[in-house]
Amino acid sequence: MANAIEAPAEPMAEGPTSHTQNQAIPSIYELMARVMNDVRDVGKNGFNEHQKYKFRGVDDFIGALAQPLRDHGVFMMTEILDFQTSVRGKMNAVHTRVAFHFYGPAGDKVTATTLGEASDTADKASNKAMSAALKYALMQTFMIPIDAGSLDDGDRDHPVGQRSPADGYMERLRKPAVWNNVTALQAMHTEAKADGLLGATVYGPGGDEAKLGELIVARGTVLKNEAAEREKKKAEEAAAVAAQVAAETGGGTVVVDPESFQPHPDGQDFANQAALATSREAVENVRSLADGQGVANSGVLAPDSGQPDVLNAYLERRAAELASGSESEFEGFMRRVRNGWNSVPATRMALEEARQKGINEVVPFDGDHLQIQDVLEMRLKALKEKATEAGGAEGNAA
Repeated sequence: MANAIEAPAEPMAEGPTSHTQNQAIPSIYELMARVMNDVRDVGKNGFNEHQKYKFRGVDDFIGALAQPLRDHGVFMMTEILDFQTSVRGKMNAVHTRVAFHFYGPAGDKVTATTLGEASDTADKASNKAMSAALKYALMQTFMIPIDAGSLDDGDRDHPVGQRSPADGYMERLRKPAVWNNVTALQAMHTEAKADGLLGATVYGPGGDEAKLGELIVARGTVLKNEAAEREKKKAEEAAAVAAQVAAETGGGTVVVDPESFQPHPDGQDFANQAALATSREAVENVRSLADGQGVANSGVLAPDSGQPDVLNAYLERRAAELASGSESEFEGFMRRVRNGWNSVPATRMALEEARQKGINEVVPFDGDHLQIQDVLEMRLKALKEKATEAGGAEGNAA
């Protein structure tokens, strides 16, 4: 009688365990080692005609790794971790940090993180930065053989996009707080002069090539011309107001030589007080006192122009000036300096005001930058010498 043979046990329904399956598939670490074993050398096959240097392009590394990666079932995914932009002269610069994830058939991965930096005059800076990051990720992760001195030339000393000392000035100059501020421009010009960078070549906001010093001066000139136009308009409006006040109060303008004009002592004192006032209310108080003493229509040397005027007309302009708030205290002071530039009394008044208020900012003068009190002292001395010479010439002629 034949012996009974026991049938083999049926396989379990769930099949081989996942643990058994993973043990049969190489890990990503093993596969990366195999890829490294298969990858070929990469030489400097590229040549930059413009800067005359050899380089290894990212295509060379992709070409060296493409087939070994395919042979061992490894693929790569890219993740941007950080991205920043800046301006270098005429170039747009990009700085990026990128993670490259290498996956194997089992689903495990290895990540390589590298930096990419590049510059371009148009819209290719990001592309170049990504290529640079990928190039070094592949080269360093798989230890691709390269010759000695491989990081010279284009890899380490790439001439494109180098930052010049003047680029820092341009970054500051583009800021509205500097670009639209004459005082800030003057300070920058002084600083650039001390650094020996006034002749440095830069690219203006419109992309035009220029010298740093010339660009700063040109912008300052534009702002000064615009300010002069505003002052002209305000002067025309002030003249109309003065005429109206004179008509309403019965006072008239004083048409005399400002050098020989003798202002009313009390009226001039009120005018000087109004010039130092910091609010419209303070000017109105001065007007009330002048009315009370009956000198509102007296003749004075107006602090804002250095010319003979009616006190009431000047007080009206000063009140309107403070109410508008369209100019800073220093701007108003400099306007008065310019208006009275050729007048000894007006220049003397401006110097006294500067000393009382502690105004002593640095301003451009005669090709240099000096403190305003020094400028006024020099100007007052020059005007007095000019008057003395004129008097001597008249005496000789007689």
